[in-house]
Order: sequence, then C-alpha cells, then structure tokens
Amino acid sequence: MNRRFRMAPIAAAAAAATLALAACGASTEASDGEDGAGSGFVHEDARGKTIELDGTPETVVAQASAAAALWDNGFEVDGVYGDLPEPPNYLTGNLDVAETKVLGKAWGEFNVEEYAAMNPDLLIDMTFDGKNLWYASEVEKQIDKLAPTLAMPLTGLSVTEQIEAFQTLAEDLGADPETDEAKAEFEDAVARIKAVVKKNPDLTVVAASTYGEEIYFANAPEHPDLAYLAELGVKFPEVTPDEQGIFEPVSLENISKYHADVLLIDARDPGGLDELKTKDIFKRLPAVAAGQQDLWYPAAPYSYQAYAEMFSGYAEQLEAAQVLEQS
Repeated sequence: MNRRFRMAPIAAAAAAATLALAACGASTEASDGEDGAGSGFVHEDARGKTIELDGTPETVVAQASAAAALWDNGFEVDGVYGDLPEPPNYLTGNLDVAETKVLGKAWGEFNVEEYAAMNPDLLIDMTFDGKNLWYASEVEKQIDKLAPTLAMPLTGLSVTEQIEAFQTLAEDLGADPETDEAKAEFEDAVARIKAVVKKNPDLTVVAASTYGEEIYFANAPEHPDLAYLAELGVKFPEVTPDEQGIFEPVSLENISKYHADVLLIDARDPGGLDELKTKDIFKRLPAVAAGQQDLWYPAAPYSYQAYAEMFSGYAEQLEAAQVLEQS
C-alpha cells in the first residue's frame, strides 16, 4: 500500500520538533546508501531498541492512540489496532478508521495473519514499562518476525515532550506536520489554567477510574496529563497506589476518601460512569452535588490538536469551580 500523506503548506514545513527527541532518548537520522541516493531510517525507541531500515517505511501499522497522534501530524498509517470504540471517541481523535486496515478493535485483539498479508515495514506501539509493547505484547514474538516494532513512551515524559516526540516521528516518516494553530490553542488553555491556579490556589482535583464496585484513584505523577496539570500548579491529593504505582484501588464505599473540589471520572468507560451516577454515595459527593464533576481523558493521542481540546475543557471546568467545604 502506498504511503498517504496530508501535506502541510511549504511555509509550515520548516517547523521541526527536535526538542522532544533528545528529551525522550529516541533518535532518528538519515544515512546515505552505497550510491548516495537512498536514505535510511534509524530510531532508538523507548525500550532502548534501535530500529534500522534501509529506506523510509512504506507500510506502517500502529496502535490506535499512536496512530491518532501520527494522523494529527500529517502521517496516515496503513493499519490500526487497539481501542476502536463505536462510535469513535477521544481515544482515536481524528483518525479515519475507514482509511485503514483494522487488525483489532479491543484489548487482546490482533490479527497476525492479516498483518502478515500487508507485508508491513514497521509497527508502532506504546510502552508502559520500557520493555514490552502496550497493546501488541501478547503477539510481540510473532510480529517481530514480520517487521520491526517501535515503542513510543506512554509515560515518563512531560506532555509537551510526548507530543513533540510524535511530531518528530511523523517528520521522520516523511510527513510535514502543520501544528502551529493547535499548539497556540494548547498554550492558551495552559495560560488559562495557570490563571485559575493563581486566583484559586487551594482548588483540589481528584481523577479516578471506575470498574464494577471499585474506584481507582489516579496517582497524578504517573499520568502525563495529570502530571502536567500538577506542574501548572493544580493540586492533587497524594494517593496510596498499589504495587504498579498507577492507581489506588478502593471499594465504592470509600469513594469519598479524598476531598475533591473538582472530580474527574475516566471517560473510557461511559457505561461505568452511567452506573456510578445512579449511586447515592456518588451523588452525595461535594463535587458532584456542586456540579463540579467532569470527564477525565487518559491515554489521549499525543498531539497538540488532542491536548488543545482536552486542556481547554479542563480550563473551563476549573474556571467555573469553587473550593468546597470538606465533609
């Protein structure tokens, strides 16, 4: 399949994002072939693995959020797998699934046979631990035999470093990202959040996920979006995470363990949130009773477009919030 690009105007093509490349430890470079006419692709990924190709990859498959981040930067993948909800939501951003080969629509789904038939040049996933692929870990040994795999960092970097790392990768894959407008919108949202913190420094935010009869309080430093909000001055409680360090799981009856002036609930499970809204214990929470409850968008695509929209929403919620009396 031929590579499809959405080309930016020539004037915008000069904007190269190289800062994040150094920050995340990944590197790409072009190398002349023996005749001096070809170019090579070299990239050290988040696992410390160096991916080397003789030329620019032509057929590229990516996990959904990685694909969406590349899509926003002008690079259209040929195949996609991962969370692909119907109807599409923030996890896939502007990704046009109809323009790609779908190899799996949920966790644990990956059609190795169809992947092999694509004759792929490169697969791009994310990694939590710097060792294993995030969504394709169960088939990693099989797909490694078919094409190189590249893991982008899911955590461990600032939001802007993550975003610019994907912008750089898109450029290395041959795209010309046009992100000036989205970056300006993101920076405007950041400025609004800083202004809220200055005006209302005691405002406390709690982010949580829900599953069944359990609540999972987010450990803010381990979630790039929350960590960046904290860097901007937003207050989060210090939770007691489990051994993985990402969340603190508690029973639903302990949902009020941490005081929240603003409560953000994981948007990935709409059904879980709908069920939670029927519970009296949830409705009695000060933030919910005051109308200061909104959605949290973890694992959003790392692009200025996605984060401009998301952080504008956070800014709007924080601007309207007040410090509440602790129960």
